[in-house]
Formats: sequence, C-alpha cells, structure tokens
Amino acid sequence: MDEFQAQQALTDPIAFKARSDPDTLYYHQAMQADDKEHFMDAINMEIAAHTDNEHWELMSRKDVPRHHKILSAIWAMRRKRRIATGEIYKWKARINVHGGQQIKGVHYNETYSPVVGWTSIRTALLLSQTNKWHTRQIDFVLAFPQADVACEMYMEVPRGVQVTNGNRNEYCLKLKKNLYGSKNAGLVFHEHLKRGLEQIGFVQSKVDEGEFYRGKLMFLIYVDDGILLHPDA
Repeated sequence: MDEFQAQQALTDPIAFKARSDPDTLYYHQAMQADDKEHFMDAINMEIAAHTDNEHWELMSRKDVPRHHKILSAIWAMRRKRRIATGEIYKWKARINVHGGQQIKGVHYNETYSPVVGWTSIRTALLLSQTNKWHTRQIDFVLAFPQADVACEMYMEVPRGVQVTNGNRNEYCLKLKKNLYGSKNAGLVFHEHLKRGLEQIGFVQSKVDEGEFYRGKLMFLIYVDDGILLHPDA
C-alpha cells in the first residue's frame, strides 16, 4: 500500500481491520482451516434455511432464457467471538449473489437504501436515558430474503452444495427472494419493511427515512438492525 492509498484508507480506519481480520474468510480458506467442520455445519444450515423457506428454485441451466446471465454465488464465512474472552461462539456462513456481475437496467435500477442517521440514534438514546424510556434491540434473521426479488435473476449452485442425481454445474437457482450481495438488496428490503410497518400503523418520519412512529412507540432501522423505544415497558 503506497502513501496515497494509506491516506485514503484512513478515512475509514475499520478498513484496516477488515483486511487483517483472521476470522473473516473466503470459502476456500474456511475449507482449509482447522475448524472446517464447523463451517461446513454453518453452510448446511444456511442452505437448509433458504431451501426450506423456498427462497429459490432449482432448475436446469438448459431451461434458463438465453438473454439471462447466471450470476456467481459467493460464500462469506466468519467466526464470531465473545468480546470479553475472545472465545468463538458461532461459525457463520452466508451465501451472496455476485452483485458485481449484475447489469443496471436488467438486474436492478436504483441502489440507494435509506438508513437511520447517527444524529437520530444519539438523540433517541439520549432521550431514553433522560426520560427512563424502555428500549429493545432487534436483529432480523435472514432479513433481506423476506422480500421478493425485484426482477428475474438466476444464480449458480453454491460451492459445497450437492445436487441430487446430477452435477451442480448442470443446474442453477432461480431466485424467488431478495438475496444478500445484490446491488439493490438493501433497498428492496427497506421498501418491503416500510410497507409492512405502514400496514400495522407505523408512520415514516418526514425528517429521517430510517425512523418510524406508532403513537408513543419509536422504531429506528439501520439496514437490518433495529431499536424500539417506548416510555412504557
């Protein structure tokens, strides 16, 4: 890394940690690690979750329309550790569609997804401490795939996945749900969540698109993590 690159990287110091984090791995690195078996279990759980919830449909590559590109499937592997002890408590595997292969106007149009601003978060938490409000943190499980895909997309069968009575290279997956890695995945999920919140009486803030209100209840959403605040328990 030359001096200019180092100066640019300093605008986001977390980038240095991302490059040197031994607990964030590619698929081939995870398969060569001593804890390979844990990552394989995580892969099986991830695939089962998508398959059981019908997030995609297995089909022959021969049946894919000619003008449709089959996008690559990318594994993101990670060990999660307890902050206090450094002990590994979870091995995580997430399948992503290769957003870099997507074509604008074919696989997506807009990509910007609103998130709650840090000023709003700090203000809300300060008010909760001052007025003794109750808060709850929400972490959505498989958040993005809760929304339908915005357009027709096909993805290769991920590495490490066996196809019954066939070779994985002969098949692909027609995506039915919004998958991580897609350029507009965050936007698609945000619009899906917004519609759902409005159906149960929430109103979006006119100042911050990541804030929603229903009576005295406040909901802040940052990508797929949320905070609920209310004066009463």
